[in-house]
Amino acid sequence: MKIYCETVFDITATGVTGRYRATRLPFQDQSGTIIETEAHWNRSRNQQRNWESITQVLGLRTQALNLTDPVHKDQRWHFEFEIEADSVYGPSDQPFELLYADCEGVPMILNLDETAVTTPLLCIHGADQNIWFRELPINN
Repeated sequence: MKIYCETVFDITATGVTGRYRATRLPFQDQSGTIIETEAHWNRSRNQQRNWESITQVLGLRTQALNLTDPVHKDQRWHFEFEIEADSVYGPSDQPFELLYADCEGVPMILNLDETAVTTPLLCIHGADQNIWFRELPINN
């Protein structure tokens, strides 16, 4: 199964991990941002932390395959991935039921590039919903 995910949280994959090290400055992170100061480092690290949180939730029940880097468009971040067993995240009539349950209440870091977030937690329903999943055709 191929899955599309969309969120309003900034989940830019920057590749910045670990603590700040002035000896590494300046450098360009994986998203193309030039990191020149500790503030730049921390911002880029927080974007990466959000991405890591999402990928960890995906991996609670199965291994995400062919995971694409998130793309920012129209104030949302989008990415795709595949899983081997269609029923791992829920039954056929609600294929993402367990995945949504795993996401509910996961903390996320705010004040990055997002504009529409009202809560620092993943919310799976209602007016505050901020993450969505849908199945994609496998050949897409």
